[in-house]
Amino acid sequence: MFIRPLFAGILFCIFITVPALAQEGKKNAPVEASGEAAIVEGDVPSAKLEAIARAKWDAIEKAVGVEVKSQTIVQDAAVMDESIKKKVGGSVRDFQVKGEGQKADIYWVRISASVVPSSAKEAIAELARNTSVTVFVPAKFPDGEVDESNALVEGIVNSMASQGYQVYDVAGDPHSLTINQIEQAMKSNSFLALRGLVYKYLSNVILIGKIDTTVTGEEGKDIGGGMKLPYNVVTARLTYRLIAGKGKGARQIIASGFEQDKGAGATIKDAAYDAVNNLKEKVSQKIQDAITKHLQENSKKVKVLIDSVADVNINLTIKEFLQGIAWATGVKEDGLGEFSVEYPEETVYLAASLSKKKGLKLINFDDFNVKMRYIGFQK
Repeated sequence: MFIRPLFAGILFCIFITVPALAQEGKKNAPVEASGEAAIVEGDVPSAKLEAIARAKWDAIEKAVGVEVKSQTIVQDAAVMDESIKKKVGGSVRDFQVKGEGQKADIYWVRISASVVPSSAKEAIAELARNTSVTVFVPAKFPDGEVDESNALVEGIVNSMASQGYQVYDVAGDPHSLTINQIEQAMKSNSFLALRGLVYKYLSNVILIGKIDTTVTGEEGKDIGGGMKLPYNVVTARLTYRLIAGKGKGARQIIASGFEQDKGAGATIKDAAYDAVNNLKEKVSQKIQDAITKHLQENSKKVKVLIDSVADVNINLTIKEFLQGIAWATGVKEDGLGEFSVEYPEETVYLAASLSKKKGLKLINFDDFNVKMRYIGFQK
């Protein structure tokens, strides 16, 4: 499988290849999972509880079959703990500790957990991102060959990645849709089959489509006036849907389109590749603009409150930091330690970004509020 994670502000992504253990219709899915936590000031019992909580979340991700683990996106442990508390409830019915121990200042546990698939999927879907885009647009060539990773996909991936989006090209994913399934989904506007991509890649925005290519001119063919066509001509036709949806809610079409272009070449395959490449120039910016419009329409106002700020210079430093957070726009200073931030993502990601600033400590957060405490910036 070829996956390309690209996002400014994310340190790294780890990919796992775990089969989706949770199938529709199953009540519980047994999962082996693990977790670990730092031992702070010798408090082993607290570290054990945190390690078990993280192991439960690991079990949820494995049951759903994710490719991008959420803890690699939300790096801060405290933020991840908050997220676990909010999302795990009801997903893990029961568990048994199969192994545990201490290594230096880390406590680790290994568990066997019974996961409820429907609740697990809801928990995972709540972490899906509006700025993460999953792309699957296979091209069918005149000889019947299907190329899932083609010039058009490469162009779209590169165009969006250059603007800071996290993009996943799922070409080669054995569980992705076939070109016929994509066609049926677009004809019926039924996108239930796309839910798996939301769970696997934590993406609220999905681009699906298909490219058909047809020979419309052959080298040597008489074109009138005693002239013959000096090359082969292929016409490429793209049909696509840009789908979005929040969490477990219904998918909606935020953009759709049909585009076509021609290509020429010494061989039919060369002409087909040229046609697909020409399509790339037409649609990459159009699709990116549609996603940007979607983000602007779905941004929400988050109140950021920071205790113990009594200095205007510190306030200014915090405001500048907020303005530098990826996808945070319209940062407004409401008072000392009080800010309003326009943000298109789940609040957990804003809280995680704030927690990276040394001198700020997370207190709690919900969908529309983040509360921090100022403990002193290091010089």
